[in-house]
Amino acid sequence: MNEDWKQRLKDYYDGNLSEQEAEEVEKELEKLDAYQEVMAEELQPAKEEKEEISSDKAGRIIKNSIRNARFSMTAFVTMIILLIVPVLMMASYLYYGWGQKAEDLIQVAIQTVYVTEPNVSLEEMDVERTFGLFTFDVDMDVYKRVGRNDISLGDWEVSYNFSEAESPKRNYIIENPPKDIPRPETQQLFHPDAAISNHEMNPFIELDKLPEGTVAEVFISLEDTYSPDDMRSVLEEVDAEWVWYAIDTGLEAKGESSEGGYLPPIGYPAKPDPDGWSPYNSREQNEEQFMDSLRFLEKYESQATTLAHAKWLDLDERIDYLEANGLKAYGGVVTGPTKELLKLRDNEAIREVHIGEVRLWNW
Repeated sequence: MNEDWKQRLKDYYDGNLSEQEAEEVEKELEKLDAYQEVMAEELQPAKEEKEEISSDKAGRIIKNSIRNARFSMTAFVTMIILLIVPVLMMASYLYYGWGQKAEDLIQVAIQTVYVTEPNVSLEEMDVERTFGLFTFDVDMDVYKRVGRNDISLGDWEVSYNFSEAESPKRNYIIENPPKDIPRPETQQLFHPDAAISNHEMNPFIELDKLPEGTVAEVFISLEDTYSPDDMRSVLEEVDAEWVWYAIDTGLEAKGESSEGGYLPPIGYPAKPDPDGWSPYNSREQNEEQFMDSLRFLEKYESQATTLAHAKWLDLDERIDYLEANGLKAYGGVVTGPTKELLKLRDNEAIREVHIGEVRLWNW
């Protein structure tokens, strides 16, 4: 707007213009009003569009910010985990490696099987170990001697949290697996002074019905106790052999633990194991290794009790009794040809017989 136009507008508003000059100014003002309306109509949509675009852009910015924040947090947490896990694993290895803790826990599982499971054994190559974050798993394939062969019973999955054992998962492949916690009515071995709570009717008639080309496992309870050396005399003139001895520890006559619950038998293999890794290898007498096993398991009695088919083991009382009175067997497990085992029918030393596993001839 130039100076002349400004002066004309001033003169117009002051009434100093002629009628013709005033009309000319009014026409110019009308033109300016028309221009203003056109500009307003043209600029208003652009302004609204600008405001709408700004709103969408703000939403995208917020979403991107949230996504970036989540990604950053995830990356941070992942980085922390990747740093912590190796440290914890190293600490776990140190925990189980310190003082051979892992090896001791493996031995707890192995020796519990040999001591508390009649006629059950392990193979070194079938014992596997797995480490986790302060967890330790031992997987063991278990076997039983029937005739001259060791037959597979299945496997045990033993888990430790730190050093505390969990009840093992026992995966049996035999027809009649043992109960997790045996009861008196399922008992198969009886002390001479104990009442028989599970009398098997006519076991020798059942043996007689089995084909001649078979071998069997039988649980034998005796009328008296015998030293391990004298146990062989029970099988005179019978082509069969002891594979596991049930040992009198002073509690079997009553058949109860010191707390009043059912107490399962304990014992050890009748023959040395030729494998050097076995707790009953040929380097020492099995009687000595049995006592060593009990003393070792006494240090881990809580874990051993959890792993065994038992609620109590009372190892301290049993060890004291055995150290004072020596080892005496009141029965155990015998295996051999079925028809040979029939010769035990008239054996006066035998009080009770229970039939275990039966297999085809391998004698």
